[in-house]
Amino acid sequence: MISIIILNYNGRDFLEGCLDSVLGQTFNDFEIIFVDNNSTDDSINFIKSNFSDNRIKIVVSEKNLGFAGGNNLGLKNTSGEYIVLLNNDTVVDKDWLKYLYELINSDETIGIAQSLVITEGIPSKYYEKNGTVNILGHNIMEIFDIGEDGIGEIFQATGCSLIIRKNLSHEIEGLFLDEYFAYAEDTFLCFKVKFFGKRIMHTSKSLVHHKGNATFKKQKSTSLYFFQERNRLLNFLLFFSKPFLIKYIPYLIFNFFIKLFASLFEKKYSAIGLIRAYFWLTTHYKWIKEQRHKLNKLKTVDDNEVLKFLSGKIFNGDNFLERVINYFSLVYCKLTRIFVIENVKTQ
Repeated sequence: MISIIILNYNGRDFLEGCLDSVLGQTFNDFEIIFVDNNSTDDSINFIKSNFSDNRIKIVVSEKNLGFAGGNNLGLKNTSGEYIVLLNNDTVVDKDWLKYLYELINSDETIGIAQSLVITEGIPSKYYEKNGTVNILGHNIMEIFDIGEDGIGEIFQATGCSLIIRKNLSHEIEGLFLDEYFAYAEDTFLCFKVKFFGKRIMHTSKSLVHHKGNATFKKQKSTSLYFFQERNRLLNFLLFFSKPFLIKYIPYLIFNFFIKLFASLFEKKYSAIGLIRAYFWLTTHYKWIKEQRHKLNKLKTVDDNEVLKFLSGKIFNGDNFLERVINYFSLVYCKLTRIFVIENVKTQ
């Protein structure tokens, strides 16, 4: 059986379309763990009034645990051999679950499989290849080829729609750290799985239509920007070796000052959120050290095996300034023997 965790926070407007599409799957050996993160929009009563399917199990949290804590709570209430994470602001194809299951069940070396997630507002060209994350945790598009069968190996599986074996989640001691709350927690899980020596795969046959950031659109940007910045950098501080972190210091400095400067001109950057993120990282050294020790015990491969799936580019764009910054970043990676995907390709 497959346990599908659907996390909800004030997502009542999306629930009918999401749940109808999940309940209409051609693969029907599943349960739905509907986790409500202390919604105030009457989501629970809506579910109870409109859905009587006994495959739906409602779990209510007394407070908003965020994406990380909410899915961790959902995991505790699952009965299936496989765990699927699915965003509430989605509508899935009728064979969505079938193809996720077939892919992960095809090879024991596969740790995670993700769907093709079509997000509103994302240009179609970005679905011709899969992306990855760069050395600062940002998305870099069009990196990994997709085979004619729609299948390809990737690094970054989106928490919007992915499947993982339940026994693997136990082997790596859970999905997420509750402290992440929101943002980059799916990257944290991917780092866990990759350092554990498992592959991460994509299948275009498993199709999901996604609204995108529906839960957080009305939230205050400063708090969310804090989580975005802190969590992206925290992933590297937690997983990578001390020799790598020494080489990583210039990136931490560059990231701080370039975004601090950008916050003067663009609203998507928050100087307060950025400063809070760096302050948190410097004042929680003991916690970071404890988590590094725990995660280090799970590793079966070294830094380079993971870095070769990451990009050394800082920007997606191709204007002159971005090309110059990307060039110097890749040169720095090469000189310091940080074996990101671009440098591995040129060897």
